[in-house]
Amino acid sequence: MTLDSLRGRVGDVDSHEHVPTPRYAEVFGDRAQRFLDGNEGLSQILGAAGPDDPMNFLVDREEVADITPETVWETKGACAPSAITMDRRPEVLDAMGIGRALIFPGLGLVAMAMAHGGGYVGFPVSSPDQIELAEGAIDAYNEWAGQFTRKYPNRLRIVGVLASGRPGLTASGLIKKAEVLVGTGVKAVQMASGMPPAGLSPAHPDLDPFYRVLTDAGAALVFHPPSGVGFRANDVWGVAPGLPVDPTAVSVQLHAAEETFVDVLVMGGVLERHPDLRVGCIESGASWIGPLAERMDRMAAMMPGVFPISMKPSEYLSRQVRVSGLASFEEPFELYVDRYPALQDCYCYSSDYPHTEGLPHSLELFYQRLAPYGDDFLEKFFCTNSQLILQ
Repeated sequence: MTLDSLRGRVGDVDSHEHVPTPRYAEVFGDRAQRFLDGNEGLSQILGAAGPDDPMNFLVDREEVADITPETVWETKGACAPSAITMDRRPEVLDAMGIGRALIFPGLGLVAMAMAHGGGYVGFPVSSPDQIELAEGAIDAYNEWAGQFTRKYPNRLRIVGVLASGRPGLTASGLIKKAEVLVGTGVKAVQMASGMPPAGLSPAHPDLDPFYRVLTDAGAALVFHPPSGVGFRANDVWGVAPGLPVDPTAVSVQLHAAEETFVDVLVMGGVLERHPDLRVGCIESGASWIGPLAERMDRMAAMMPGVFPISMKPSEYLSRQVRVSGLASFEEPFELYVDRYPALQDCYCYSSDYPHTEGLPHSLELFYQRLAPYGDDFLEKFFCTNSQLILQ
């Protein structure tokens, strides 16, 4: 199987819009601008990349005019083609060789963190008024996401955002929000992994109607940083004099919240009760899902009949859960396939376009590394596995 034979059929489970804040009113409307105006403390995190860095959200920029293999693979941040103008994204995907892409928010991710109360991974604490402003920004973003998903139904899957761990949210309130969200036309819904949805275990039967809203609408449930905000209640774990970065980033900020959520979905019987529920854990690394499958399978075998499941836990993962690796970490999918061959269906390609974490020409790089594992795995990794959450 050649790389050319894959082009046009590749599924990309991690890409983004990258609208700079000076364009919020133009692109998303007044509610997004009011959210920005009411949260001056966000400037520190939105501008953390520095004024000359293309990932700085505070600096207005113009997209590169030409869409070529070089510009789509090598240009990053708001300067990249279609980082701002979503009508250009299908042509960008053509240049990249990608058939369909999951597109995560910039605005929506920031508003999601603030709607949950903030105070985590660099975000300021939200006042009640700021939480309401964040909810308004989420609504504005979701309407935009639904509009472009409907406009390009065969190419774009722009992710909608649900503040599922917002203080005071009830199960009935969560269900109503989900109904409104899928009503916009989005086909993927991002929620918090670090906070219990509506204050309940993800396996609580009161949430079954929520999962049915997603499955009835054909919408996948997805997680992406900062979905895990709030998982670590006390943020002093990684704060100490002399530490240049938070050392817990290798676990808590990457996959600990997602791993726990998926554990509960499987062992709590949610994926048994909802076999059509499709779950994606994106940009959280892929190293954790194999060891989790081992532990769950071992526990289920040691305690037969205790958990409300009829299959091996690892079989639910293969059937209903997908993960993407971290391109910037050059994750060794070769090792994962060797160690956990039964989980080959879980691993998906992602570009992280147009973020700097996505390596230039990553499609070609991953192909060269994985080609020795044969055509069947290449087809799964680049094309068929991602179809579960890109339907």
